[in-house]
Amino acid sequence: MKEIKPVITNNTKFTSHSVNVVDRKKTSMTGVGRVEGATETEITLTTCMGRLVIGGSELKIVKFDDSDGNLVFTGNVDIIKYAQNKPSLLKRIFK
Repeated sequence: MKEIKPVITNNTKFTSHSVNVVDRKKTSMTGVGRVEGATETEITLTTCMGRLVIGGSELKIVKFDDSDGNLVFTGNVDIIKYAQNKPSLLKRIFK
């Protein structure tokens, strides 16, 4: 089993992450280390499971507590995508 490296924020370690979406209108999450950016159409987060991009419309962060990693937002959720880290261009060229 692969070991999960936690995100550390305010001396708190997050080792688990969950997403709860209710009717695509209200979403609550745990294990969020940082909100990187938020607009009405996209929210970008760093979680203990990697970078997360949420797309939709009328997105609005209701609550974010970086000390316990909880995030709540409302809006119409169309996509939830975990971003993959791509190897550098040189590593891809010289496999």
